[in-house]
Amino acid sequence: MKKANFSNEFKVGLFVLACLAGLLYLTIHSGKLNAKKDGYVIYATFNDIAGLEKKAPVMLNGLEVGKVDDISINYGDSGTDMVLKLWLDSKAKVREDAIVSIKTLGLMGEKFIQISSAGTKDFIKPGTTLSGKPYLDIDALLEQAQIITKDVTAQVNKLVSNLNNTVDDNKGSISEIVKNLETTSKNFEEFSDDIKRHPWKLLMKTKEKPPKK
Repeated sequence: MKKANFSNEFKVGLFVLACLAGLLYLTIHSGKLNAKKDGYVIYATFNDIAGLEKKAPVMLNGLEVGKVDDISINYGDSGTDMVLKLWLDSKAKVREDAIVSIKTLGLMGEKFIQISSAGTKDFIKPGTTLSGKPYLDIDALLEQAQIITKDVTAQVNKLVSNLNNTVDDNKGSISEIVKNLETTSKNFEEFSDDIKRHPWKLLMKTKEKPPKK
């Protein structure tokens, strides 16, 4: 009985050791692969990085090609800029007229760097600094939309009020026009009904000679 217990414990111990050895191997192997991967660094400046963090993905035309390696602050004469150090795979080529922007990925709101490089200019060199496109804050856009909506609503209310005043001032004229339209419509209906019942009248009218001058 003791031998069986010892055998089971020994097997469990071997299994745990094998798992640890496999995990250690994968960790070392993965580190070697990352160390062998060639790449280069460029920089991007933004006024506001909207919560972007280190290690965030860098996409080139939708393909992940690197990561945000570091974030620093530059206090210059023209203002305060956020400087992003971007590590890119050596196979990723960025053109001089590329657009660098901050985007949001998925429902969780994870931020990443999007590089849109579809021009025809030359490729940039390592160490080049690109100016980032200002980040569009959803909250700011919603606030702006609310302001515009309130302004439009006020203009519509003012227009409706002016129309109401115009109608009140010209009720007599409007009523007269409506009465004339009703009379004209009634006369036309009577004429149409008479023609339907006596179509020969229309033929007689067309045969009448015009009066002599």
